Amino acid sequence: MRPVIVVTLWIISVTCFAFDRYTGHGGPIKGLAYSASQRLVVSTSFDYTAVVWATNPIRELKRLVAHDAAVNAATFSPDGNWLATAGDDNQIFLWRVDDLKKPDIAPLPIPLDGHTAKIIHLAFSSDSTQLASSSWDRRIGIWDVQKGTRIRFLKGHRGLVNASVFSPDAQNLYSAGADGHIRYWDLSNGEYVRSVVKNGFGINVLAIDHELNVLAYGGSNGVMKSVSLDGKGPEIELWIGGPPVLALSIDPQSEKMAFGTAEGRIVIADAVVGEIEHDFQAVTGPVWALQLTENSENLLFAGLDDWITRIPLENLIVPSVLPGGSRRFHSGEPADNGAQQFARKCSVCHSLAPSSKRRAGPTLYGVFGRKVGKVENYPYSPELLAQDLVWNEDTIDRLFREGPDIVTPGSKMPVQRIKRQEDRDDLIRYLKRATTTQ
Repeated sequence: MRPVIVVTLWIISVTCFAFDRYTGHGGPIKGLAYSASQRLVVSTSFDYTAVVWATNPIRELKRLVAHDAAVNAATFSPDGNWLATAGDDNQIFLWRVDDLKKPDIAPLPIPLDGHTAKIIHLAFSSDSTQLASSSWDRRIGIWDVQKGTRIRFLKGHRGLVNASVFSPDAQNLYSAGADGHIRYWDLSNGEYVRSVVKNGFGINVLAIDHELNVLAYGGSNGVMKSVSLDGKGPEIELWIGGPPVLALSIDPQSEKMAFGTAEGRIVIADAVVGEIEHDFQAVTGPVWALQLTENSENLLFAGLDDWITRIPLENLIVPSVLPGGSRRFHSGEPADNGAQQFARKCSVCHSLAPSSKRRAGPTLYGVFGRKVGKVENYPYSPELLAQDLVWNEDTIDRLFREGPDIVTPGSKMPVQRIKRQEDRDDLIRYLKRATTTQ
């Protein structure tokens, strides 16, 4: 029987701490990708874009605009030649890394089509020739990178597929899903072989390192756990029964693994023996993405806010709660119910300033009395441009009563409604105050 290591989490409380924050998006950040060889970081966001950053020092290089919805995931190929991005628009795009570094070139991505629901995870094979995409259409796509074509779809999960990772020789694949299984596949014929893990609750994130003989995963039941790939090493159980785990990273050089939760907690542990090194409250809200950089020199993480945080890990002493900042989304203390409704329903995508820069939706500045499709330099959908709707108290009330799928069909606005008339009235009163051009 394999030994099981159960680790009790603890939180240290001290005051000495250093960190940096970098803002480049107009919405919360869903994904991070890191390439040590290319010295690049990519962040993906609700604002429909991916931002390419140089490292040492971190600085913004380029914004990638191709997706028609939130961008959930990004990953670099091991050879450093490719970046892949995927999102809520069911689309995958392949970008040539050389083009990302050239300031005078607007990169043209290669689309990979076929999924019918949002894609939330991507992974390249070790030889960079194949890409695996995990989708909420319950399928895993296997793609030929050089040809830009689909090899096959893998079907077998009884629920949403949240992550997938290749074996070193790219002959097999591990996948994790909402059905609580980590499944093992034979890629020569696309057949499901066996279930490696049966968690009982959905598995949200998966990471594998073959050098360390470690498969780590995090679940909707708060499990933070790793098992040995060959079945001969220990099982390490860091935690179970907490908030859902949403982010995971392993660094083989330093032998560390890091987990992030839906309530903003980050745990960093030894990936081989399970010793907890750091456990702290990183943000208010979810940690949707984190990356250990080369040799775990730094930890990069992001979530509900529009910034990336970088923490140097060498000789790190962290506080129990990371010092906060001025948040642009979901303010903790809205002035009134109308402001609260705006924070919940509108602030991620829309600005109240004259410019729509870096936002997924057009600015709401001067919205009352404005015909749809009339904000300059905003890429409206053809369906919205063809409409004759004018925004006023009645049409905004109807938008949130019936939903954008009814009132503005074909628009990019996600489907959402406000049930209570009182809440809609308060939102409209707030918008009339906040969006005036006078």
